[in-house]
Amino acid sequence: MPVRRLGAYVLPGDTDWLAKSLGRYYPLLSELVVVVPRDSRGWTGVMIPVAEALAVITSIDHRSIMRVVEGEWIDAADPMRAETAQRRRAIDELRGSVDWVLQIDNDEWMPDLEILETALDVAEARGAVALEWPMRVLYRRTSSAVYEVVAADGNPVYDFPGPIAIRPEATLVYSRRVEGEFLRAHVMGDHRSLQLRRQPEPGEHRWSGLKHDQAIIHNSWARSPVDIRRKLRSWGHTGDARFGLYYWLRWWPTPLTWRLQRNIHPLSSALWPRLARRPLSAELVD
Repeated sequence: MPVRRLGAYVLPGDTDWLAKSLGRYYPLLSELVVVVPRDSRGWTGVMIPVAEALAVITSIDHRSIMRVVEGEWIDAADPMRAETAQRRRAIDELRGSVDWVLQIDNDEWMPDLEILETALDVAEARGAVALEWPMRVLYRRTSSAVYEVVAADGNPVYDFPGPIAIRPEATLVYSRRVEGEFLRAHVMGDHRSLQLRRQPEPGEHRWSGLKHDQAIIHNSWARSPVDIRRKLRSWGHTGDARFGLYYWLRWWPTPLTWRLQRNIHPLSSALWPRLARRPLSAELVD
């Protein structure tokens, strides 16, 4: 069987966990594309740390496979449209030279890379053009603990914000989401995650082949207050909700109010039922 060729792209606007995220999957890559805004402005038009991100990527890219593609992706009225366009540009650069494109965001890291190859085998066998992966959402971090999203009964629950791998011929329609059939890999026995409680979407295949510790760690909102405020000014959902109030009323007081918080996702509340306090460990630290 021919060796599977994997490519990936990086959006250079978020540096908090970039080294850990990219460092995990970099050994699998034959190509790496970095789509760089020429003026270092993100989707909403605010400045983002492009130079810092490029320095991190360069330090990891010891095989010199990185290819920089410049452009402009700003849409203050609809930042998600700009985000989708930037991702599409990266995929265009990889089309024809790889079999799959990894699109793992900079604040996500995958604990187990071997199972990824198995999941891609399953996706190919089922004719899927995209692979979704369960993510453990870390919501708030302090010097002594991290607050993780869990189910209403306190058991693990997972989020599926979009495919982490796609065929390069697939068409992005919204952020990482694609047209066509996709494989939703999920943790064995998971019946609590919102997407799995629903009927499968059109084109959705499900594969129960993962363990809890193989879910991606998604740092999401588990940043410093300064970094959260920066994220709120530049991310694709900036215009979707009153995030200033959300920051002060829900996110900021979490160390005091986590036991009481329910349905806390800022856009689709039922996705994140409640929180659990976890001690910092090698599994969850930066």
